[in-house]
Amino acid sequence: MKAKYRTWYKIQVISCIFYAVLMFSLYWMIYADSSYTSIIITAAIATVSLITTTTAGLMRAFIGHKMGLKSSKKDWLIVGISLVLVIIYFAIKYL
Repeated sequence: MKAKYRTWYKIQVISCIFYAVLMFSLYWMIYADSSYTSIIITAAIATVSLITTTTAGLMRAFIGHKMGLKSSKKDWLIVGISLVLVIIYFAIKYL
């Protein structure tokens, strides 16, 4: 169980970082007035990364609950970062 928990944690962190990078690149592409095709592709990949981050977090929470783990400050930090990234996503989406 601990191996699965750590695996989902790594997936969540990597996808969260990847999502942040994609959002900054998406903002830059919009600012630089890039082609709409590249903006749409980047936004689609960012959406998949956001879904992966959320799914990995839910899987970690489920596995952690089955193991009897309580949430830690690191967990809340990751949740907070994810929420900020979601807000950024919707802000950029509606620009």
